[in-house]
Order: sequence, then structure tokens, then C-alpha cells
Amino acid sequence: MRQWTTGVSIVCTGWERQIQGMTVNSFSSVSLDPPLISVSLANDSRTGKMVQETGLFSVSILNEGQRDLADIFSRKTGEKENRFDGVELIQHSNGVPAIKNSLAILNCLVREKFISKNSTLYLAEVTHSEVTGEGNPLVYHNREYWTL
Repeated sequence: MRQWTTGVSIVCTGWERQIQGMTVNSFSSVSLDPPLISVSLANDSRTGKMVQETGLFSVSILNEGQRDLADIFSRKTGEKENRFDGVELIQHSNGVPAIKNSLAILNCLVREKFISKNSTLYLAEVTHSEVTGEGNPLVYHNREYWTL
């Protein structure tokens, strides 16, 4: 799969002052009317578990200058470590954070889920979207980040 070039995004979720987030490259547009996307999250990840509970998440589409964030949010962290330290966030009315200055942000509500052994594929409705930054997208190919 490393020969497949994808965009890089961060999925965030939150509930009652707890926030989680992880880098994903399994994000895809499904439909424009209604606006639907899909994303796959690991079942054993804290982000995946919280999305499973809340049914809410955001997708922050990263730009070429956000490589460090992609790395930070792709690492496994301990319970006491906070990936969000020093990261500028946008907080939306549904309580879900998103990464400030990303190319675009999508707020999503889970409509369907397909559970496999290791991950869950979520089909979600985009309830709000906004273009928040400028620049070129960050992409991932053959275990390296690139830009267009």
C-alpha cells in the first residue's frame, strides 16, 4: 500500500474536556449530495474508541507546512502524553476540536460504520465545512511526505 499516494489529514474528536486526534491517510470523499466522507480508524486507538462512543469528529486537511503535526499525531503516545500541547485549535459548537490553519476543516457526524478485525470504516455526513488556510496539500507516498 505504500505505493498509493494519499492526502494527509488529522481526525480529532472530543467529549467532556477530553480530546483525541490521530493522523490518517484513509480519508475519502464519498458523495457531494448529501455531503458524505469515509475514514478508517484503528479500533484500539483512543481516537477510534472516542469516535465510536460519540459519533462526532473533525477532519483537518493538512497543508505542506504541517508535516510536524502529521508526525506528532501519527505516533503512539502514553496515557499522560498530550499530542495537543502547543497545537492551535479551533473549537466548534459541537465540542469537537480541529487543527487551526489547515487547508480545510470538515465537521462530521457518523451515519454508518463497518467494523473489521483491526479497524472501523466510518461513513459520515459533513455537517459543516470551511476553508481555513492556504498553500499546497501535504501528501504521503512510499513512507515519505511530499507536496504538489
